[in-house]
Amino acid sequence: MKKILFSLIATGAIFSSLEAQTKISFEASEGYNTGTLNGQKTWTAWGDAPNSYTALSTSRASDGTRSLKILSNESVGADYGIESTVPSYGKATISYDINVETLGGSDNYFIVYSDEYDVVAAVDFDYTGTVLVNDFEQDGLAETTKTFTANKWYNVKIDLDFATHIAKYYVDSVLLYTTAIDPAVTGYGIVDLMTDDYGTSFYVDNIQIKSATLATSDAVKNDIFRVYPNPTVDVLNFDIAGKINTLEVYNTAGILVKSTKDGAKSLNVAALSKGSYVVKVTTENASYTKKVIKK
Repeated sequence: MKKILFSLIATGAIFSSLEAQTKISFEASEGYNTGTLNGQKTWTAWGDAPNSYTALSTSRASDGTRSLKILSNESVGADYGIESTVPSYGKATISYDINVETLGGSDNYFIVYSDEYDVVAAVDFDYTGTVLVNDFEQDGLAETTKTFTANKWYNVKIDLDFATHIAKYYVDSVLLYTTAIDPAVTGYGIVDLMTDDYGTSFYVDNIQIKSATLATSDAVKNDIFRVYPNPTVDVLNFDIAGKINTLEVYNTAGILVKSTKDGAKSLNVAALSKGSYVVKVTTENASYTKKVIKK
């Protein structure tokens, strides 16, 4: 029987989301180009495979006209994939669509890491046609009762709650598995799509990251997080419960232009040019964003 490896080493990437809900369908409207995904936006390929092995494809899609294809033909003979950091929330839902081209070859992984590359959650559509998920208490992958067939799209959803340290896994809206999250891990920050290169390819589309905490009315959001004065000439003040871990300011192109980790609940932006920006505030439990105007 093929040995399933779960010692995952990958390189880091820099990614910043400016919304409480992020959707990635690899479409032109999102700023993606056809061809290799490595280097587009904040995606970074890792391992020894050519960049063309982690590329955008128009041959099949579950949302729009494109998907990401992880190509495998046994030429590398080792794990490889592509990753990006993603917005982190204390209570989050991460979902994606997957289509496995052929069974009997590669394992097809979607992995959620902490910023220190601790495995927070993982799903493996494995070479036998069985869905496996990460089980912290078993220290690895656990089989579920769910099976799948080739050339068919499936939707996978992972609910993460760092208040209770519980992870729940769903396929096509059916709950498959509930397990603990490592109590030492306080959040996630990276998603990784990986193959072990046993000769079969898979596709991923419609990746979504949502904050369950922020999925409330605007009125409730404003009670949780307030930025003032807005517009501002020099100083932004933040009204938010809990300790602030990081303050970040992004321009309209999504480029980080100012940041601090000193825990202060104010930020001097006098040196920034006039215009619109997005402020991202990360606390111990969640991340919040707000559009601001520098006068």
